[in-house]
Amino acid sequence: MVLRLRVRICRGGKCVEGVGIANSGFAGDEPEITLPGALARELLGEGLSLTLVERVLADGSRVTLARTTERLDVYLVAEDEVRGPVKARAYVVGGQLILLNDCLLSALRIVIIDPRDGIWCFREELGKRERRGV
Repeated sequence: MVLRLRVRICRGGKCVEGVGIANSGFAGDEPEITLPGALARELLGEGLSLTLVERVLADGSRVTLARTTERLDVYLVAEDEVRGPVKARAYVVGGQLILLNDCLLSALRIVIIDPRDGIWCFREELGKRERRGV
C-alpha cells in the first residue's frame, strides 16, 4: 500500500483537487509534483507554458519531462485542517497519479509513520497523533 493524501493545487484563483502519493521515491532539490495532463489542462488551460527538463529517476534512468514555468500553490487537505500553500513546480505527465516529492512533503511537515498501512502525522504531532491516508 502507499500513502495517499488529498491535495489541492492552485494557480491564481483556480484550484483542482486530487489524491497524491507520498511515498513514491520521487526526490528533488525543490518542492515538485507530477500533474496528470487532464488536471493540468483543467487548472492551466490549453495554453500551458511548459519547458522540457531532464530528470534522473529513482532507478538512475534519465527522462525528459514537461515542467510548468511557474510554481503552483500546493495544499494538503486533511480531515481537520488545510496546510499550505507551498510553491511547487509541476511536471505534466501522461499518467493519472499525482506524485509528491520529498521536498514538498518536508515543506508540508508530513512524517510518514507506516508506509504500508498509510499512517502519517504532521511533524509537531509525532508521538501524539496518527492519521490515516485517504
